[in-house]
Amino acid sequence: MKFSLVTTCLNEMGSLPRWRKDLERQTRQPDEIAIVDAQSTDGTTEALREWAVEDSRVRLRVEKCNAARGRNLAVSTMVSYDRIVSTDMGLRLHPHWFEEIVRPFERESDVEVVIGSCAVDSETLVTAPARAEAYITGDISPFIVDSDGQARLRPGSVPGNLSMAYSKTVWSELGGFPEDLTLYADDSVFGRQIMQSGCKIGLAPKAVVFWARHQRLSQFWKEQFRYGFGDGEAYIKTPFAFRLHRQYGLPGIFVPIFTGLREVSKNLTLTSISRALKAFDFGAIAVMPVFLFGRGYSFGRGYMLGYDRGATHCLGARARVHISEGQAMGTESCHGDVA
Repeated sequence: MKFSLVTTCLNEMGSLPRWRKDLERQTRQPDEIAIVDAQSTDGTTEALREWAVEDSRVRLRVEKCNAARGRNLAVSTMVSYDRIVSTDMGLRLHPHWFEEIVRPFERESDVEVVIGSCAVDSETLVTAPARAEAYITGDISPFIVDSDGQARLRPGSVPGNLSMAYSKTVWSELGGFPEDLTLYADDSVFGRQIMQSGCKIGLAPKAVVFWARHQRLSQFWKEQFRYGFGDGEAYIKTPFAFRLHRQYGLPGIFVPIFTGLREVSKNLTLTSISRALKAFDFGAIAVMPVFLFGRGYSFGRGYMLGYDRGATHCLGARARVHISEGQAMGTESCHGDVA
């Protein structure tokens, strides 16, 4: 059985050398590597071209596009095999990641989608904001282990592009990734379609990728603004304050503020504080309230703007996962889907 690895990138020279090294150290190698580069300007394109010359498995396409379009281009025009393994270039890969992500396909012939795992890259937890997020969030893996040692998906988990594999047939039947979203949430929509489709899902809890975290508060808040914008475009993971805005006329100016306050009230917990106390990390404790309020405020602000754009430009993405407005407003989160 052969597998195609698909990824997209833009200006990844900071992470490309290590990502390539991680890939070359995999205990099982992909049979081909399809990369769509969105016209990088930092030397990434040139480095990828050199890699393609050195390694016949590497197929490169350079085209200005968003990640969803890049993934669709790779699957539709660049790969030779039916089973697609997907990840992002900025991640670190466990040496057994590829071997583990394809294992369910080889173990059960009817598996159509495989969900892998992820963890925070501990090497990037070097500032108080980064550590504060880690104490607050805890384990980001989509799996929990039962008392009998068996891994199962956490309730509400949605597969994301960080560590996932799927058949080209599933990709085609679901319409590929939604290209009408600006930057984010395409894999969240695609993942929701997978969960709604009833296709056979295999679990790969040992297929771990490591997610680098930011260093400055402003970087975390910018990330959450973008997550909020994408989720607003797709009309998913709706903040509670936005529901009040839509249903009861709460002025839109209060949505970011209330979302920030709600983020503090929900996530500034004894559990998160005790994690920091065990490490004597008082700097992280001090930054937690500011971190959380800024995270929620940024998400809420992004959601408001994204929702307005999505109402006219992203109806295709919304139609994939929504049947009614009530369902659209049924979940809440201030985090992007990480797996």
